[in-house]
Amino acid sequence: MGYVNVVLYLVLPALTLLYYYVKQHYRYWANRNIPQLEASFPVGNMKGVGSKLHFNDVLGEAYSKGKAQSVPLVGLYFMLKPILIVTDLDMVKRILVKDFNSFHDRGLYVNERDDPLSGHLFALDGERWRYLRNKLSPTFTSGKIKQMFATIREIGDEFLASVTRYVDREEAIDVKLLCQCFTCDVVGSCAFGLQCNSLKNEGSKLLEIGDKVFKPPAWRNMLTFLLISYKGIAKRLHLAAFPAEVASFFMPLVTETISDRERKAIERPDFLNLLIQLKNKGTVEDEASEGLKKLTLDEVAAQAFVFFFAGFETSSTTLSFAMFELANNPAIQERVRAEVLEKLKLHDGQITYDALKEMTYLDQVINETLRMYPPVSQLIRVSTQPYAVETAKVTLDRDTMLMIPIYAIHHDASIYPDPERFDPDRFAPDAVHARHTHAFLPFGDGPRNCIGMRFGLLEVKFGIVQMVSKLRFTVSSRMKMPLRMSKSASLLEAEGGIWLNGAKL
Repeated sequence: MGYVNVVLYLVLPALTLLYYYVKQHYRYWANRNIPQLEASFPVGNMKGVGSKLHFNDVLGEAYSKGKAQSVPLVGLYFMLKPILIVTDLDMVKRILVKDFNSFHDRGLYVNERDDPLSGHLFALDGERWRYLRNKLSPTFTSGKIKQMFATIREIGDEFLASVTRYVDREEAIDVKLLCQCFTCDVVGSCAFGLQCNSLKNEGSKLLEIGDKVFKPPAWRNMLTFLLISYKGIAKRLHLAAFPAEVASFFMPLVTETISDRERKAIERPDFLNLLIQLKNKGTVEDEASEGLKKLTLDEVAAQAFVFFFAGFETSSTTLSFAMFELANNPAIQERVRAEVLEKLKLHDGQITYDALKEMTYLDQVINETLRMYPPVSQLIRVSTQPYAVETAKVTLDRDTMLMIPIYAIHHDASIYPDPERFDPDRFAPDAVHARHTHAFLPFGDGPRNCIGMRFGLLEVKFGIVQMVSKLRFTVSSRMKMPLRMSKSASLLEAEGGIWLNGAKL
């Protein structure tokens, strides 16, 4: 009888209270008259994400609900954490640009004590983000990028040679792998002076570590949601944002590279050189900003980490999907090739920085690729102060997390008719001007847009020109068609990979 009494008087009331607490908690948005997706304990709206669903599928459901009800915001839940999905483009513009000062933070998990690599530009908030953004921006001016072009061209020759070897053997080409090798070698050399040799070896340890970051198992995706939702508890438990082997590989790599440069007084016009200057000298105008004028070695490593891995992975994703769409649409491929060959003739047959700038139809092809396959398919912002949304008749509390569902916006049939069809003419000047300014967001917008946008676009454009100027591509029988996206990958990735056949012109 004792056990029965314990169940009757202690356990059942506790379970009842928990049930009503959870039920009420999952009405957080409904109680504020904001439409929401129905959630279930303990995962909220994350059930099946990483196995049966991609995170984009959940955001797409919320986006469709908002569009159907003509409301600017729809609620959902990361575990127990309430999140808002922005479904109105005018609201998107306010968050990213007009009212940026109320939404300049991302609210991601940063724990520099236990995981120094987590303190990178993409995740930092407030004044530290603002300071680093200002200091790192000069790396990506047109002049600096132009200085890196000779290196890109040199590695591009290796890229072409690697692909041509498969063509000569009449074998299917693993396009995603070779694109990763190309962009890994480019970013490694241009930003850090590293000889990654990924193309020569068709892989590298850096690519393996990249997979740990961008292709985590489903449980790690859930852990990421938990870390964001319960940052204070996670820090007290000394939890890291990244797997331990990522830090154990990358930290010594950066430390040894910096030590070598300083010992030999090596200076290169690259990103790492700027980081070393900020570590050793700071600048005169920083005198008033106590604690910000010099970077620690850990801070240098964190910035190097995010620029390296985010830089090569996003670019290779775009390049590989662009190559797939050109192979899958022969008429578009021929139109691109005609433009490429015409412009190269004007530059003595050489792929030059100026020649690339003249290839405007190729720009449209890349933009259409970024529309269909945005590498970063959602943006996160956190309200830094109470914010009134008149169209929703609600005032957002400070620290409310909002997500802009880029993938869903880019596949909205009311904005882009027949959105699953690849059509570069959507980005002809007249078509662009007819659309809302924030209907296309592959790099975000406003002060917190992608800092490496121009560099990324350049290496993608160069890679396509290098390929189509010498080779013609078709879709291989090894390719899984119709194309489906992997449910588990953080960035968009085709199930089974991207496999093409090539032939010399």
